[in-house]
Amino acid sequence: MSVHPDLRAHAARFSPEIWKSGERVYTAFGYNIASVSMIEGEDGLILIDTAAQETNAAEIWAEFQKITDKPIRAIIYTHFHNDHVNGVGGFVTPEQVEKEGIEIYAHEQLMRFIAGIAGYLAPLMGRRASYQFGAALPRNEEGFVHAGLGLPHNPGPRSFIAPTKTVSERTAFTICGVNLEIVPMPGESDDHIGVWLPDDKILLTGDTIQGEVLPNVYTLRGTPYRDPMQWVRTLDTIRDDFDAQIVIPHHGHRLIGREEIEEVITAYRDAIQFIHDQTIRGMNKGKAPADIARDMVLPPHLKNHHWLGEFYGSVKHIVPSIAAGTVGWFYGDPKVLDPLPAKDLADRHLALMGGAERIAQEAEKALADEELQWALELTSYLVSSNPSQAYKDLKARALRAWGFAQSNPTWRNWALTSALELDPPTGEQPQYVMAPPGVVRAFPPALMLRTMTVRLKAEEASDTHLKVAFTVPELSATYGLEIRRGVCQFHDSVEDADTWDAHLTVPR
Repeated sequence: MSVHPDLRAHAARFSPEIWKSGERVYTAFGYNIASVSMIEGEDGLILIDTAAQETNAAEIWAEFQKITDKPIRAIIYTHFHNDHVNGVGGFVTPEQVEKEGIEIYAHEQLMRFIAGIAGYLAPLMGRRASYQFGAALPRNEEGFVHAGLGLPHNPGPRSFIAPTKTVSERTAFTICGVNLEIVPMPGESDDHIGVWLPDDKILLTGDTIQGEVLPNVYTLRGTPYRDPMQWVRTLDTIRDDFDAQIVIPHHGHRLIGREEIEEVITAYRDAIQFIHDQTIRGMNKGKAPADIARDMVLPPHLKNHHWLGEFYGSVKHIVPSIAAGTVGWFYGDPKVLDPLPAKDLADRHLALMGGAERIAQEAEKALADEELQWALELTSYLVSSNPSQAYKDLKARALRAWGFAQSNPTWRNWALTSALELDPPTGEQPQYVMAPPGVVRAFPPALMLRTMTVRLKAEEASDTHLKVAFTVPELSATYGLEIRRGVCQFHDSVEDADTWDAHLTVPR
């Protein structure tokens, strides 16, 4: 069997549909990995999030237009993650935004995070996201079946339009005759906001509630540290400070009625706090993160809760993140301070264990006995010592067998993609792009130039001192990059540009 039955049942719950909440809120669920909500005002529409890419966004917009022919007057991004902002071009164009005065609201930190992920770290994050979301996997039972919190990141055009209005604190607005509040809700990201409709008693929470999954306090693709107790405090605010009758997350189903809202959010926040508190408790007792993760089991009422299945977050990959986020990566064993190179370590282990031939036989036996973790360990030594195609093929088999046994689709996707890397199929494979042209075009010039600092070939600049100024006339601004013996410093303003080694005047 190539799909875990729990994952199959979980995936079956995500059929496309449009929900109506109250008199004027409509949510497109199941059309994309993230939901999109529309608030119908007196003379126009307010969109909350825009999906991950334009094709699915256009499908959602076509469904919304069956409900109303009113124009879009405002868009609110709940946070910077691409599945909430990169479909904007399926709803509006930059020209429309400018000509029609469409306002785009977001947290004041959103652009900083976008620059970090789609600028500084774009190559790394693109690769890692392609593993987590199975971009190269076939869409079938032996490949990608679900992302845990929603459908796949389907390939398609991606775009981005920068915010026109930003907030840093709870702020009330009246848009198209609708009274609403934009509320900072840090949790999954520090730039996260929610939208509260006080007249309707509806709260839209973006990814502060990720849906029917154990919260991904750490995501395998990599992320800035997600402070678990900050997330818990936000969930307490959602539960206790808003008299919401409907809560709409942008992954997963709605919560309706005070009883369901309070019960689910309490379980959600308790799961996060339990993992945090017991990780710290284990660390204080001197346990290594791997040992804490192995021994930790959620209480039965949380482990078996229908909103806390390990289809996205996992106790075993959250615990090490909390440990690293609180005291750093070093857990106290000096052997990790200057470890042997992977190949050297593998060669020595293989010699002690009777040689590669015997280990390959033991790996085959482990696969036959369905001791899949042991098969992965053994085949990893083989490939690290001698990356022959035969050993790569053996490890790929172990990865596929282990991946098929996982109910967590993130674990599954990563294993199956790793197998593809070792045993690649013919033909070009799709890639996951973190910084499509539409995103980069929206960068302020200062952010564009700032990202250049991490692209310096330091080994070729150890004796270089070079200063280049960039003037952007339409912004009346001059920036600078200074290479100084292996370091590139960004200057956010330059007063004496004509004295620098080069002074370029360039259009936006």
